[in-house]
Amino acid sequence: MRLITVAGLLLTLLLAALDQTIVATALPRITAEFGDIAHYAWVTTAYLLTSTLMVPIAAKLSDQFGRKPLLIVGSVAFLVTSVLCAQAQDFTQLIGARALQGLGGGTITAAVFATVPTLFSPADRARIVGLFTGTYGLASIIGPLVGGIVTDSVGWRGVFYLNLPLGLVTLVLLVTAYRPAALPLTLRKRRVDYAGAATLVAGFAPLLIALSLGGHELAWTSPLLLGFLAFSVAMLLAFVRIERAVPEPIVPLALVGSRGVGIPTLGMLFLSAGLFATLLFTPLFVQGVMGSSATRSGSVVAPMTIALVAGSVVIGQLIARVPRYRLVGVLGLVAAAVGEWLMSGMGVDTDYATVARNLVVVGFGLGTALSAFAIASQNAVDVAQMGVATGLGTSGRAIGATLGSAGFGSLLVARIGADTVSPQVLAGALHDTFFAAVLVLLIGAVLVLPLHVAANVRNPVAPLVPARGQSEPAA
Repeated sequence: MRLITVAGLLLTLLLAALDQTIVATALPRITAEFGDIAHYAWVTTAYLLTSTLMVPIAAKLSDQFGRKPLLIVGSVAFLVTSVLCAQAQDFTQLIGARALQGLGGGTITAAVFATVPTLFSPADRARIVGLFTGTYGLASIIGPLVGGIVTDSVGWRGVFYLNLPLGLVTLVLLVTAYRPAALPLTLRKRRVDYAGAATLVAGFAPLLIALSLGGHELAWTSPLLLGFLAFSVAMLLAFVRIERAVPEPIVPLALVGSRGVGIPTLGMLFLSAGLFATLLFTPLFVQGVMGSSATRSGSVVAPMTIALVAGSVVIGQLIARVPRYRLVGVLGLVAAAVGEWLMSGMGVDTDYATVARNLVVVGFGLGTALSAFAIASQNAVDVAQMGVATGLGTSGRAIGATLGSAGFGSLLVARIGADTVSPQVLAGALHDTFFAAVLVLLIGAVLVLPLHVAANVRNPVAPLVPARGQSEPAA
């Protein structure tokens, strides 16, 4: 039954990951139909905003109410909102539906990664982490290709309807095969940190909105934008104060500030920002600059994601034997930065072989760093904190994706405006966007240098699989 459960978890994670990559390929067609490139990045940003905010909340709720209920609720919500996305008649409706869909996607992601450590011993964790992080790579391989085919054949609405059959299969597997032990009464009676959840949402939402609007729809010195930022700072300060006082914080601040968990989480944030700069704007380059179809733009991203999966799996096996997390993580980010620098040099005369080569460099670097940071954060804590540490890493990736999409999208729109542009102008704007990704990844490489995992917790041996009749470990 554990094998079937793992299959269900992998498919559930694939459901959430696939949606992000498949929609990116359909975005140029959606923009052509609705006619407003200023909202291009918002379709992705809205999803990432709500999913980012939901991840830490859902991770904590899964500790208190169990993983399975959160998996089921998240999957059902994701499927219902997929239909709403497919039925959208303008950008406003689509962005709103994507925001709701992000709540389901964030719940799925948090619950899956909180469940995995309870099923495997730490000795197997490095190999398993590579498998699950590789799911994102698989989604990046098949998502753009399938998205392009569906968009060219039946239209962009079909990419959202594709979630339905896969989602129904995952629900059946999880409901029938996953049978976690009942949570102890002491866990079920724990109080939910409502104040922490509210201030977390109130702090991050205006910050991300300000980053998305700044520089084009609102000037950086606009009173409204400065008001967003001031309110965000106030709410985040209130969040920190609340988390220090409550007995069951949504985000344990001690772990956030640790070198073994906080630094890898920071690394995942910068890594994810670089990843989404590539996933979101490479299809735009191929379609808008090179003049190719959605199908071709989807397939051209495949080399990067194949390299990402290869880097994640290979490095995961290597780290299981030689745990050099900091060295591997830094080299991975630097390699990805080199790839983004190559991407920034592309123009109207670039051929597909050059694009593929550049994407392979980016993908292998990102996959290498991803495995290093994910394994480091899990091996830096004991079993009782495993779920929280995993949830923080997931939140770091989600925040990075959100900030990256919003920031790079704002940069692009600021360079070209909201009107239709020539391939030459678009190529120049994308040059600046990819070069900004170079700087982001290099900054990340510097910031993760303090990464350190104590020797006494680097390779724990206690099993995570609960004995018969016992509950799953609390995260």
